[in-house]
Amino acid sequence: MKLVVAVSALTVALAGCGGGGSDNAPSAPEANAAQGLYAGTDANGNAVAGVVLETGAFYFVYANTTTNAFGLVQGTSSASHGTFQSDNARTFDITGNGAGDTPVLAGYNEKNSVQGVIYTSAAKQNSFKFNLTYDGTYERAISLSSVAGAYSGAAGSIKGSETTTFVIGQDGAIKGTGASGCTFSGTATPHGNKDFLDATVSFGGAPCLYPGVTVTGVVFFSAGEVLAALTLPDRSDAFVVAGTK
Repeated sequence: MKLVVAVSALTVALAGCGGGGSDNAPSAPEANAAQGLYAGTDANGNAVAGVVLETGAFYFVYANTTTNAFGLVQGTSSASHGTFQSDNARTFDITGNGAGDTPVLAGYNEKNSVQGVIYTSAAKQNSFKFNLTYDGTYERAISLSSVAGAYSGAAGSIKGSETTTFVIGQDGAIKGTGASGCTFSGTATPHGNKDFLDATVSFGGAPCLYPGVTVTGVVFFSAGEVLAALTLPDRSDAFVVAGTK
């Protein structure tokens, strides 16, 4: 199974001031130095792919066809002086039906690699290593026309998983159905001049596990595959989708 990553979108609120400009206006936050698309492996034998946004938000998706492992590590990171760190990272174990706090501590070389450890609990008593290499396609603007089409694959959360089919339209509209009959719909939009899409998806009614709930994240493409990772507002669960045309 090839692996494509998707990441959560970040909504930025902008406040305007009336009247003339001010020399004391706050400056824009510095972009995360480790931002980019990455792919590699971890010590558990999983294929891992992920994206770190300019805001520091990141999503690392992992999969293993031998063990059937499938899940998502998501959080917000800081990156400076070669150190990449996240104290609020959570792992959503789709096949294991569980979620928990799993802090990340790593080193990074800008536009080259991120390698370090993911702790298996908030107590940081045990950890496993991962090693990811930067993918320069991050700096290429994506177009909706290039990714529009029908896809099929698997979708899941910590409450369960199933096969699914879905369509991404030329306008970015998303429409899909799971084997259970659960429907979902939403929108995907290019993330500035980067090679992935911001996405918002809402579930239909029963038999969906989260009827009427909206999740946000990103969609990312590689070698004809698509993977989406979106989280609930309270990060209690995630919706992860992997598919091909």
